[in-house]
Amino acid sequence: MLYVLLAVLPVCLLLVWLYTRDRLHPEPKRRVFSLFLRGAGVVLPAGLLERVLMESHWPGARTGVLLPSVFVTAFFVAGMVEEFLKAGVIDRGALQKGWIQTPIDSIVYSGATALGFACVENILYVTHSGISTAILRAVTAVPAHLMFGILMGTYFAQAAFAGRPKALAYIVPALAHGLYDTFALSSGWWSDALLGVYLLILLEQSLRRIHKAERLTSINGHLVS
Repeated sequence: MLYVLLAVLPVCLLLVWLYTRDRLHPEPKRRVFSLFLRGAGVVLPAGLLERVLMESHWPGARTGVLLPSVFVTAFFVAGMVEEFLKAGVIDRGALQKGWIQTPIDSIVYSGATALGFACVENILYVTHSGISTAILRAVTAVPAHLMFGILMGTYFAQAAFAGRPKALAYIVPALAHGLYDTFALSSGWWSDALLGVYLLILLEQSLRRIHKAERLTSINGHLVS
């Protein structure tokens, strides 16, 4: 039970922080929680798809003959599968239902979905590996999932209000996730250092995107370039 609490605590703190970003017209809590649960629900299909891909015989899947195995796992397994599934939840569960009325709505819904996924994933890792994993993931993997969600929400907002391709909300977070996993799965001090720098860049970008979405929402409710 202690491990479960340690796994869930950072997720809850980040979810509360994210929800309070929309100070003018907060989204209905039931909608946010619904997307949080849907994000949690795609962990199982994501895991199954990732296992199938890792055990398949497509080039580089296991041996890295044509592509380095870390690169394949990071971008074409974890990054693509997880972010595409999360984006599908937001696309069908929020965008197509007309729930996204302002740019900050998109970020909150996307971030909540990402945190739902992160919650279940974190419970699985922490209950298996213990307190040290809980501490490490609380400052790396869990915030990273949220920041991928913020990035995703920005592109869904651009699709909704600026007519930009919706595909970017799928592709860009998958690439960002793939780069994160490339550093996380590599061994050596240099990969740890690059991961730390990359997380700081993601944090700066996420805060800037949230600030811009808040400002544009307070002005006219539209996201522009």
